[in-house]
Amino acid sequence: MARPHRFRTILATALALLIGLAAAQTTIDYWLWLDDTTDPVWPAIVEEFHAAHPDIIVEYEMIPLGQYYDRLLVAASSGSAPDAARFKEWWLGDFVENDLLAPLDGFVAGWPGADDVIANLYNTGRTRADGPVYMLPHQYITFYLYYRADRLAELGVDPPTTTDEFIAISKLLTDPANQRYGFGLRGGGGGQDQWLAYMLAGGCDLVDDAGAVVADSQACIDANQAYIDLFRVHGIAPPSATSDGFAQVIGAFEAGITSFVAHHVGSSLRLTNVHGDALGVMDIPVVDPSKPATMAAMAGNVIFADGAKQAAAWAFLAFLTEHEQMDKMSRSVNGQLPVLASVAALDHYQNNKFFALSLRQADYATAWPPLPGVGYISSQLWQASMQQALLGDITSEQMMRGIAETLRGNY
Repeated sequence: MARPHRFRTILATALALLIGLAAAQTTIDYWLWLDDTTDPVWPAIVEEFHAAHPDIIVEYEMIPLGQYYDRLLVAASSGSAPDAARFKEWWLGDFVENDLLAPLDGFVAGWPGADDVIANLYNTGRTRADGPVYMLPHQYITFYLYYRADRLAELGVDPPTTTDEFIAISKLLTDPANQRYGFGLRGGGGGQDQWLAYMLAGGCDLVDDAGAVVADSQACIDANQAYIDLFRVHGIAPPSATSDGFAQVIGAFEAGITSFVAHHVGSSLRLTNVHGDALGVMDIPVVDPSKPATMAAMAGNVIFADGAKQAAAWAFLAFLTEHEQMDKMSRSVNGQLPVLASVAALDHYQNNKFFALSLRQADYATAWPPLPGVGYISSQLWQASMQQALLGDITSEQMMRGIAETLRGNY
């Protein structure tokens, strides 16, 4: 007759253990964006984290990149930020200036994987060289051009190295009557990175070596005018360029409407699946061939200063930055350049033409300066100004003066 009592005791003990486990679990909120939200790699990695860390539950929210910065800044400023979030290095200025991010140096010092991060990449998480690390580097990109190698072969020309050659070849590839254009210019949301790559290649630095803003220099005004002229004067971009975003420029390249498009390694798998061996990759054409230049951007992870679950948030960020997880994400359709030396050294990256070019570009690529105004430029000002300039409503000088004043903090 003791069995029912024993069963009830075992059941009560099991329930108590389950309740205790639930009480011991910590739930963290994490925000991110992905270019391709259908990628199955991300949710699989989160589930792997749950299996390895049953005491931590990650609830994540994907937000379109066009809305991301504004939503994150509003949430952080109002005390309703997630515990951690995916982040871009050029957003640091606004957030650090307002004490919204937690320094990560203490976490990094105790992390076994710290030395595998390529050393200089920690600087992308700082706002000054001797400052704290606020963003843990995760994946980065450099901008280059994808091109239709088969079409250049038909013309009997090599990939262009200078901007003049690029314009000349793009004109040969442009036939509006048959809906063919040389270049997919991204005048809509997110186009500021493509633009910056072209500006740097055109001889424009937004800040000088001393850190002073020089975006309204004559060199930058001229480089911006040359970019505007791709659409207004040379006619090598589709009529929709004034509002085209990522989906439109990549879609046009996939459909054969354009023959050149600027993006990064994150599109290499997708575009290879469409064009196969006809897909080529090359540096951004430059004004001076002796001075290669392009744009680089780091996507990292941050923890918010007012969060009460920073240790749990760090456990998740560290997991994302371990060798196995980084290799999986870098090989996915959202793949970018790995920040771990052990991953970058793998044959998959060294022998892949898209990754290999990007890794070489890291020697001369330049990121947005970590100034407070960059977030506003990327989320609002650049797109509005570029559309006005492409339509002829403002001059290149007016556009660059507005960007320069914003970088100086006058906005």
